[in-house]
Amino acid sequence: MQKEMQNKITRLLYELNALDKGPVCLADMAAELGVSLRTLQRDMNTIQEAEFPLYCPHAGEYAFMEGFSLEKARLSDKEASMLVFMSEMAKSLGKAFGNSFELLKKRLLGAEKDSPFFIKLSGGEEYPDTATTQELSACIRAREKATVCYQGGKRACYPVRPLKLLWVEGFWYLLALTDDDKLLKFRLEKITSVKSLGKFFKYNAEIEKIIREGTNIWFDKTRELSVTLHASAKIAKYFKVKKYFPLQQIKEERPDGSLIIACRATGEDEIKHTIFHWIPEIKVLAPASLAELVKTQLKAYLEHLDSQPDIID
Repeated sequence: MQKEMQNKITRLLYELNALDKGPVCLADMAAELGVSLRTLQRDMNTIQEAEFPLYCPHAGEYAFMEGFSLEKARLSDKEASMLVFMSEMAKSLGKAFGNSFELLKKRLLGAEKDSPFFIKLSGGEEYPDTATTQELSACIRAREKATVCYQGGKRACYPVRPLKLLWVEGFWYLLALTDDDKLLKFRLEKITSVKSLGKFFKYNAEIEKIIREGTNIWFDKTRELSVTLHASAKIAKYFKVKKYFPLQQIKEERPDGSLIIACRATGEDEIKHTIFHWIPEIKVLAPASLAELVKTQLKAYLEHLDSQPDIID
């Protein structure tokens, strides 16, 4: 137990030090520390609950909110890690101890009402810590093939090579490969059973690069769809700061302030949802097939609205 506590404090110290230097990628850090992605996700949740201002600049990344640093908070890395650790411990020691610790924490970090930070994070599913997910974790660590039974539109079972448990946009997934190298994603809560097969496979670290390049769950192994977009001057500032599209690059900044953006997606599903988010300030320049798809789906949406009676509360 004592060794486990020491390991956690050491890990939190490393994580807080890394966050103080800039954004961190959980997949990279998990590989560096030799722990699971789930463990690091729990650590980030703990750091947030200890009222350190974290946010997600990209999927799978965490960073301190701009303007915050441990130095400005007058805390050393070691002091910050102990504060996070004790914040988690206080939850299990009863209400009186918890309230006392909250007062101490506010004296160190500032009262919540006086804090200049308020981080609004999207909610999502809690990790389903069940016998099924424990079996999955064991197979992933051992690089052991398994049969995964999944209840989607219909129940089906798949022999796969389980690779990673992913938390993307608020939902948990299993990422796996079939024997013919097809990449599959299963929502964890829809997996009904897992059976290890006693056969092992060699892990390809290239999968982590594939995950990092994706901006949502619609990624795949190859990126053969080259897309060119026009973003109006009204939204250009957002695309200069954040990469909304996979492998996004600003190719040209026009005199009117608008941008020509290039990106490379694994398919239309990976990119069209983001395009719809920015309409009418964004336009697909190429390929023509994607531009036509967006136009067709928008037209169908408008026709659907026209065919529906007005909704009265």
